[in-house]
This record gives sequence, C-alpha cells and structure tokens, in this order.
Amino acid sequence: MITQISTKGGSAYGGKKQITLIVLLVFGFWFLVSQCYAQNFIKKEGKIVIEPPQKALKIGEKLQYSIEWLGIPVGKIILSAQDIVEIDGSECYHIVAHAIPNKFFTKLYDVEYTVHTYIDKKTFYTHRFEKTRRIKDKFNYVVIDFDREKKEVKYKTKGSAPLVEFSSIREEVQTNIPVTYKIINGTQDLFSSLYYLRLLEMKEKGPYAITIYYDQRNWPVEVKTEEPFFREIRNMGTFAVFGVSMDSNLGKFILGKSKMFVYFTTDSRRIPLEFKFGAGVGLIRGVIQDISK
Repeated sequence: MITQISTKGGSAYGGKKQITLIVLLVFGFWFLVSQCYAQNFIKKEGKIVIEPPQKALKIGEKLQYSIEWLGIPVGKIILSAQDIVEIDGSECYHIVAHAIPNKFFTKLYDVEYTVHTYIDKKTFYTHRFEKTRRIKDKFNYVVIDFDREKKEVKYKTKGSAPLVEFSSIREEVQTNIPVTYKIINGTQDLFSSLYYLRLLEMKEKGPYAITIYYDQRNWPVEVKTEEPFFREIRNMGTFAVFGVSMDSNLGKFILGKSKMFVYFTTDSRRIPLEFKFGAGVGLIRGVIQDISK
C-alpha cells in the first residue's frame, strides 16, 4: 500500500511517483569514495578479513549507482570527490552527490537533487552541508555551517519547492526530538556520515554510534557490523563485503522505517557497493554500476 503524503510550501507533485523519487533522491546523498577494480577486491580462499580503513579520500573518484524501486530502475545517483577547498581556515574534501530520475520518470515529472558536503581532512568531521532540491521550475536551498568550537550550527533555508512528507509517523517522531542549533562532538550531516563510516576503524559484529544533524535536530544512529561474506554484483564481479546496519528514528522521520543497510567492500577502500532500505512505498535499492579508475 502506498503511504499517503502531505506537502508544506506547495501542493503534492506527481502523487505516488513523487514519493518514489523523493525517497531515492533524499538518500541520494548517502553514500561514497575510492578507486578500484572489481577483481582486486577479494581472494576466494581463507577467512575474509575486514582490513583497516584508508586514511584519506581520493580526489577524482566517481561512483555511479542504479536506483531501483521494487526491482524497477527509476534513476541514478552519481557521487564524486571533486577537490579540496578551504572552509573557515580548514582544508576540506569537497564531495558531491547528484540524484537524477531516468527518462521515463522525467517525462512524468521533473525532480533533481544536488548535495555538497565539505569534510575536514584531519578530523573527517563535516564543516558545511548544502542541498538543492528542484521540482520543475521551483527550488529549495539548505545550507548548514558547523562551528566545532562553539558546538553549534548556522542553518539557512529558502525557496518555494514543496516539501513532500511520506512518513506516516513523521510528526509523532519529531515531537521527541527537539529543534536545536547545538551539536555534540563528532556530529555529521546526512551525506558526510557515510564517508565517516568508510574511514572509521570497524570490526566484525561491532556496535558503533554516530549523531546526524538533519532538519534542525540531532539524531542518534546505532551502527552494527555483520560477518563478512562474498556477494556478486551483476556485470561487476564478486566481492568480499560486510554489511552495516543503521538504526535510527531519523529513518522513521524520513521514510517511516528505522533501518538502512549498506554493504561495504572489506578492503581498505570500503567501497559502498549496495544500499537498501524499506519505506512505505516498498524496498528501495541502490547498486553500483561504475567505479572510476
């Protein structure tokens, strides 16, 4: 059953199909970094080991994902580590996510998301988050600047593109998480959190915790790792991977479901090969299609 939606700042756009793209585009931000070839990831003998993570991100890396809803291709997400820039005196990795519907969905409605995150080269904490949402000829912009010394953020938003709510329990969840401009040490934005996990020392079956600042709220996220195994990706090869589950009220707030899963390669580059999450509209899945050299 399709979850009913409501809008703020405008009318619903595209009905059921709108929900589908908003879901995949909102999370188009999750996700990713490193250069590799499929055949270099694994050995098919012996115990699979989760290697220590790399200590830097690779500028020029580009990852492309096919987004599927209930097994049907609906668009793509491209993530790229573009350059290094200075933010408030700190050198930062500039990472960009671009989420685009396929031609069929574009004919039905015109929606596009672009997200930027700026990650400190030394601490791997985010300094700035920028998001642009375009629906037809209307735009919405969000900018979050993180002040680590004062432990607070500056939050700016403007534009008239409608906000689509597709979680039936959104209002219920947000009543328990107060609006704030204060943050705790290590707080990440929604996009940078994935890169932080890639660079985090993680062991098999280990519990971890992060905090994500989203929609003017701090959201605790419980992270758990699973036992490594071999996974085949169509047209890409077979990889040694380990699953990471992320459980949070943030998932309920955005999607109506609390958990999301990402499958990383076990080598030091931690390439996110696949992600999936449940929602009121059904299973959403992203599968890697191309990794730049």
